[in-house]
Amino acid sequence: LSSKIKVCLHCVITLWIYASDATKHVKIFDLLQSHSRFNRQSFPEIEQHIEAVWSDRVAKQPWLFNGAKFRLHSAVLSVIEKGPMQSCVLTLQLGLTCYKDYLGTNWSREAGRLQSHGQNECADPQAFLAQPLGVGAVVATADGDVVLLRRSQKVAEAAGLLDIPGGHPEPKVRSKRAALHQDPDLNQMIRDT
Repeated sequence: LSSKIKVCLHCVITLWIYASDATKHVKIFDLLQSHSRFNRQSFPEIEQHIEAVWSDRVAKQPWLFNGAKFRLHSAVLSVIEKGPMQSCVLTLQLGLTCYKDYLGTNWSREAGRLQSHGQNECADPQAFLAQPLGVGAVVATADGDVVLLRRSQKVAEAAGLLDIPGGHPEPKVRSKRAALHQDPDLNQMIRDT
């Protein structure tokens, strides 16, 4: 399993602690804030690098496709007090990215340099990374086992390795829902990718 899983588990445990406190409630909304200002920052050199990485990967793995992904810019946990009760609201600040950008930034040999550049230029080490939002779950069976899946050999990262069930929310699905709720910012971001 990837070392990144520890971060996900920490987040889940933190939310569980909030949920277990009898005086608090956790509300996680589908999407509270989405805006193009939460998209990945860019500069010409990295765009050329992303294109080169993508061309190389597709030449070796022609089954890859460039799908839209939500980009996790930040998460904010707010406590709202209503009399004796407290509610915790988790707000995900999401932009848009794509699989090509993910392979050319987060999975690239340039990831460390991009983090340094982000820290120096934007005071945010993640500013130039794709940071796609992923979801995952640790599923425990009644007899105490944990469900793991073997990843396909036809993926760009971690092919054939064991993983927890998960994936990525699809912006186009969310866009259809947003249209029902007249969310013009999100609809425009989807069209622009």
